[in-house]
Amino acid sequence: MSAAIMLALIVLAISCKKDAAGNSLGNTEEANIHVQPGLHRATTWQLVWSDEFNGTGVDGSKWNIDVGNPGVNNEKEYYQAANVTESGGNLVITARQQSVGGQPYTSAKLNTSGKFSVQYGRIEARIQLPMVTGTWPAFWMLGTNINSVGWPQCGEIDIMEHVNTTNTILGTMHWNGGSGHVQYGSSTNTTPGSFHIYAVEWDNQSIRWYVDNTLYVTGNIANNINNTGAFQLPFYIILNLAIGGDLPGNTIDNNSLPTNMLVDYVRVYTAANTSGPPIGQTITLKGFNNQYVSGENGTQAMNCNRPTAQAWEQFLVVDEGNGNVALQSMGKYVSSENGTQAITCNRTSVGAWEIFKWGTNPDGTITLQGNNGKFVSSEDGTQPMTCNRTTASGWESFGVNK
Repeated sequence: MSAAIMLALIVLAISCKKDAAGNSLGNTEEANIHVQPGLHRATTWQLVWSDEFNGTGVDGSKWNIDVGNPGVNNEKEYYQAANVTESGGNLVITARQQSVGGQPYTSAKLNTSGKFSVQYGRIEARIQLPMVTGTWPAFWMLGTNINSVGWPQCGEIDIMEHVNTTNTILGTMHWNGGSGHVQYGSSTNTTPGSFHIYAVEWDNQSIRWYVDNTLYVTGNIANNINNTGAFQLPFYIILNLAIGGDLPGNTIDNNSLPTNMLVDYVRVYTAANTSGPPIGQTITLKGFNNQYVSGENGTQAMNCNRPTAQAWEQFLVVDEGNGNVALQSMGKYVSSENGTQAITCNRTSVGAWEIFKWGTNPDGTITLQGNNGKFVSSEDGTQPMTCNRTTASGWESFGVNK
């Protein structure tokens, strides 16, 4: 778990809980590590590991329970097994004002080191966080090679961090940029005192952070950019509730203790081996301009200029065989208009002009090729969409469900 206090507009963390002298990225590196959200692969996820916490105690085949104070960040807790249990379908980590091992507080920390690790995939947990001054809960990962290479060389992915009583959730990546610690991430707001799903989706190109399936920051790790090779190796999972420390500060609301961090489940998925269209699923399409495609309820030519996805921006993928699909929105089908005019979404049945060949690009975006052999273009959202491009580039590529 590492600090990630974000600057207002440039999403660079300015302090680090493991290396107070660590470096933030400069402007050039920040531009390189950042990836415009929304243009990633249409992925089918397959569950490979989970703990639903439906028992009466921690499953020792999946988790290790730490003991002691970690000796970093000026934290004030002593971790022990007595502060974690399972109850009501949740993992319950309890922080108490209790003197043990020379520390004024007790809490719990679990990890999967030596029992489970993952390289790429979707890692998510549904968590309810304490809203108490002085608390620092986290859901995060470390490289499995930490004992041989040390930190930050092993890499760290903070899926979720929260401090005190704020509504802010932090997501951060930490690594050795070549001359010491660097970090990148951002934050988003939610209601941490209620259950929410915190996740990252990670592949060999990028790491993407989500709260309740809403993407809020993406980090570029392609081709060892900025020495990010640590993120091409396996990581293990950690859950903990720290008390005090450099990020939340050491003003602790003792009157609100004990307090709990509740974890409904932790689930890990890997990408299924499929590149075909998601038949039978309702999807959104996001253009190169980071805006959503709209069917315009069939009342005018389609555009790619919506900042959010509502009913008109959702499309059912209908199988037309041999990798071909039709797209249906609000009961009407998208038509290429054979490329002779802007495309529409006003057909009540599927004919040749309403059939598209679904293609997948190397970066995971998709293309749609009409019956005329031409590609659908977003026109970068500056004019109605067309199906008249002979080749596919950025404006002819779309992110699915992003």
